[in-house]
Amino acid sequence: MRFISATQLFSGKDFLNSNVVIVLNTDNSIEDLISSNDVDATKIEHFEGIICPGFINTHCHLELSHLKNTIPQHTGIVDFGMEIIKNRNNISEELQLEDMQQADTEMYRNGIVAVGDISNTGLSIHPKKKSSIFYHTFVELIGLNPERASSVFDAGRQTLTQFIIKDLACSLAPHAPYSTSTLLIELISQMCLQTGNPTSIHNQESKAENDFFNSKTGDYLRLYDMLKLSLDFFNPTNKSSLESVLPYFTNELRTLLVHNTFSSQQDVDFANKLHPNLYWCLCPNANLYIENTLPDIERLVKSNCTLTLGTDSLASNTSLSILNEINTIIKHKPSIPLKTLLKAATYNGAQFLGIDNKFGSFEKDKTPGLNLLQKKSTQYSVTKIA
Repeated sequence: MRFISATQLFSGKDFLNSNVVIVLNTDNSIEDLISSNDVDATKIEHFEGIICPGFINTHCHLELSHLKNTIPQHTGIVDFGMEIIKNRNNISEELQLEDMQQADTEMYRNGIVAVGDISNTGLSIHPKKKSSIFYHTFVELIGLNPERASSVFDAGRQTLTQFIIKDLACSLAPHAPYSTSTLLIELISQMCLQTGNPTSIHNQESKAENDFFNSKTGDYLRLYDMLKLSLDFFNPTNKSSLESVLPYFTNELRTLLVHNTFSSQQDVDFANKLHPNLYWCLCPNANLYIENTLPDIERLVKSNCTLTLGTDSLASNTSLSILNEINTIIKHKPSIPLKTLLKAATYNGAQFLGIDNKFGSFEKDKTPGLNLLQKKSTQYSVTKIA
């Protein structure tokens, strides 16, 4: 049994009194939170810095780990997407698996204990099964033409079965508004509701997404042209992409909106009024990598959005570190309270993934992991201590 204290303890929900000691069992489960007055001072391990629960990365693409340093920065989402399509299968599956394993190890060392991971195939099953990290896999479906909704959905369920038979947590997720029909979103939403699992969608990562829904114009037309995709079936909604697709997600379903780089106040107000189980995922380093801009995080905070954090993939990031995402927000948005960021990185992410019975906060019988954050100048470092 270990008795652990620090300069500051963040429980996952709030900062605790300075005299609180974490009692940790040999299996790293929380036995209790007690006062330092109730334990022999010589038995207490004291750390200088902030101790918080292990990080939850709610948005990653482990499958794209082999694309690190492959795609140029600041190209915009359409050219980035084209490069993904061109390079995705440029090396053997064996080498892709090696890079996934290295990425998994990197996340573990960076204090990440659980990941919401986007997958398009079953290739990531092996590294996930071996991992010390908990993974919830979102099997991502793509199909803008509603005539293909049924066949795409059936294929997605077949991929999902590969994860289920390996006893890996999983559910279906639409890729993005501009690549998934509302009919396909409804099918996914209904299935997730039946199984009690969350879902996820990339949201307003670029201005082009809103242009496409508002007026069937913008940069995405280049992508559809490259894919030789006829858009005869698509009619603009004269609304933003979020206003156009969110009504097709049942509001009882835990739903993650990822990126939100071009979400307006109108979008935020509309979404929060319509959907009580929304989570807003920030991936700032990927936003800077691709579009060289950030979401209006202050707007999301002021609107009481439930925030989580993600790393996106090594195709769009230089590392898989939730702490690096926090440091980036601190650098560019210093008004955002540290408490807000740490809660987004721990408890909120665990709540979204439905694993808050084990992860995300310091509470009896949980095994959330312990991260030590230490500050140098304006940036933090992380050390995994349990």
